Amino acid sequence: MTVENSRRNFLKYSLAVPFLPELVKTGGHSGVISKDVPVKIKELEVTLHRNDPNPNPIRDAIQVLPGIGNVMVKVTSEDGISGTGSVYFGRIDGSLDALKSFIENVLKPQVLGTELGFIRGTYEAMIRETDYLGSKGFSSMAISAVDTALWDCLGKTLQVPCWKLWGACHTELPVYAMIGWINLDRESIKKRCEDALKLGYRAVKLKIGYPTLAEDLERIRYVREVIGDSTKLMIDANQVLTVGEAIERGKAFEDLNCYWFEEPIHAQNIEGYKQIASELKIQIAAGENLYSPQEFAFFIKQNAVDIIQPDLRRCGGPTALMDTGKMANAFGIPYASHGSDAAHFNVMACLPNVIMVETGGEYRLENGRKKIPEGWGFSWE
Repeated sequence: MTVENSRRNFLKYSLAVPFLPELVKTGGHSGVISKDVPVKIKELEVTLHRNDPNPNPIRDAIQVLPGIGNVMVKVTSEDGISGTGSVYFGRIDGSLDALKSFIENVLKPQVLGTELGFIRGTYEAMIRETDYLGSKGFSSMAISAVDTALWDCLGKTLQVPCWKLWGACHTELPVYAMIGWINLDRESIKKRCEDALKLGYRAVKLKIGYPTLAEDLERIRYVREVIGDSTKLMIDANQVLTVGEAIERGKAFEDLNCYWFEEPIHAQNIEGYKQIASELKIQIAAGENLYSPQEFAFFIKQNAVDIIQPDLRRCGGPTALMDTGKMANAFGIPYASHGSDAAHFNVMACLPNVIMVETGGEYRLENGRKKIPEGWGFSWE
């Protein structure tokens, strides 16, 4: 990293003492971090990382996920410090090229020349720019990559993890392992469960949504035998059921000590979720396919969900995740991530309502918990 020490130290001091009127300008998006040291974004680059075809792709109840690859955004400030953000695609050929073009042609003009200390303003500018064609869905994923890169750049500029910019309330977080894809046989699932327990996991999640309830029950009972009664077990149907089926199966799942029932029906069916949540005792979790804090607000207002599960890519990046998490906390709604990386961990470190972080079972844990990142920006170390 190339940086002019005196400039960087002055910038650090300016942000650390924001109440000094002679140093810090407040107000709109056109402001500067300090009057003497404006730090602007001078470059934005987009690169693609394609994965080779997977001969044995993972599968859930509704789709095959071969893992197409990811789109990476790198922003660089006038000081020569860079931050990165990426969006991963599990499927849809052509999505990488489409997102790259969208970022370069629609979002990049909104970012170049902006002040690094006004990331919220840049986020709002991207929302306004995409409003005409829709700021959700594809647009939200593009905004997420840029927003993540900007926060990463600011953290690295100040030489702190991003959670120190926002104010953390956790030093470590409880995590679980996603162990049971639909296509895995019993022995594969057993090994994944055993490996997770050896690493210190105290919670696992299983994909369900087979054609019959009997098949789902057999799978859940088998995993419970492997993990024992003291390990939390969550189940995820990936939107495959109808409202009636979800209620019927949910009542059966309640007898098997399942911690939550995830995305039983189509992600946007608020009325359906409201009905399911009112009729089942098992906690209903949803949100990985919601694309803004506003969509989460609709669900929370309708009492349609017990646990929210924002996805950093779809929700719109760290700025939107923080808004969503704080809003849910105000209503007493727990937050459990969909997926996780260093950026998502940084956000969750600052939310008092976080109850669980999703992982692939790759970390070694202490009592089922993982320490939050310590590296600058969104780096782990």
